[in-house]
Amino acid sequence: MSVAFRLPDIGEGVAEAEIVRWLVSAGEEVEENQPVLEVQTDKAVVELPAPASGRISELKWKEGEIVPVGEVLYVIGSDENVPSLASSEPTRENPVSADDKLPTGKRKQRVLAAPSTRRLARELGVDLAQVEGTGANGRVTDEDVRRFASLRQTPSVDAVQTVGAATVSAPRAERPAEIVETPLSPIRRVIADRLLFSVTRKPHATHFDELNVAGLVAWRKQRLKEQENDPHAPRLTYMAILIKMVAITLKHHPSFNAHFDEESQKIRTYSSVSIGMATDTPKGLLVPVIHHAEQKSIDQLAHEVNELTELARLGKLSPEQMKGSTFTISNAGALGGKWATPIINPPEVAILAIHPIEQRPVVVSGELAVGWRMNVSLSFDHRVLDGADAIRFTQTLGKYTADPGRLVRELI
Repeated sequence: MSVAFRLPDIGEGVAEAEIVRWLVSAGEEVEENQPVLEVQTDKAVVELPAPASGRISELKWKEGEIVPVGEVLYVIGSDENVPSLASSEPTRENPVSADDKLPTGKRKQRVLAAPSTRRLARELGVDLAQVEGTGANGRVTDEDVRRFASLRQTPSVDAVQTVGAATVSAPRAERPAEIVETPLSPIRRVIADRLLFSVTRKPHATHFDELNVAGLVAWRKQRLKEQENDPHAPRLTYMAILIKMVAITLKHHPSFNAHFDEESQKIRTYSSVSIGMATDTPKGLLVPVIHHAEQKSIDQLAHEVNELTELARLGKLSPEQMKGSTFTISNAGALGGKWATPIINPPEVAILAIHPIEQRPVVVSGELAVGWRMNVSLSFDHRVLDGADAIRFTQTLGKYTADPGRLVRELI
């Protein structure tokens, strides 16, 4: 009896996935729930386990191929129906790489590279094993592949012409400008679709404001000093504190903590706050979610922010960790910049971009002084919210950043 394992629906809106890595070979025995392969969805790399014990009789797809949801990935068959490894021929159903033909101990170590980078290498005819990776842990990046391809195509010496009995060097011919076409990765395709939908269907407006963050800076500095002798304390970032402040601000302005249903034309306002953190990663923009942010302490938020940010950068977020946000924060503080017009993450109705915290000249009681300030950019769906709502929102948030003690008074 054979069991065909099909690619399941492993996330909201996921229609396909890319085979990242097979963890087993055809003919290999597997146990139930043993990881069999890794797939890259439009949001994360997911490990898929075996549904039953048995021997792998067929691998239907190769690494790097895109598989639609519902297609058979592999087959677990009974012993009599499974060809031996020695007689297996490399086919689409049972792919065998060149490395698999080498004796044990002489196979190449797998090159670290993202699925989109492997696809680019195939398109340019580049052997990843020959490319020196400049990414983390020697990971090969798109830039490494393009650089290798460019160097390979560049002549190492000038062309030589023979004129009569003399041999002279001819000037190097001008090569036409190189054009490299790179297909969108699954993640970038989803980003493109969602942003196109957002900017074409949601009437965006953006309110800009400058917040006094002197109290925030002083409060964090004091907490860091207290944590110096506590090795178990989570790394306290401004993001963790601001998430708490934004969550409480949303409780005062619940119309921002909502979804807009395009089909029914109804607004769904949520009692609990789930903050999406727009995170810049090597694979593109990912948005891990912190649920019930209004109920969590700042230390709990700090721990979750650090954990989710690291998982996002490693591409190891699960689909569940990217579902259900009701409001999104885009933290541009580490990158710099003064202002932005962030695009709303549908079906949400608003998104807040926070910019670097820095010292600036300010006027206090008629005197020029130095103060801590932070710019914010709040984009909102103008069908649901108005400019006055946005102004009131940032003014409330500004009260907390200027005096974090307000949080204590409200929460006790």
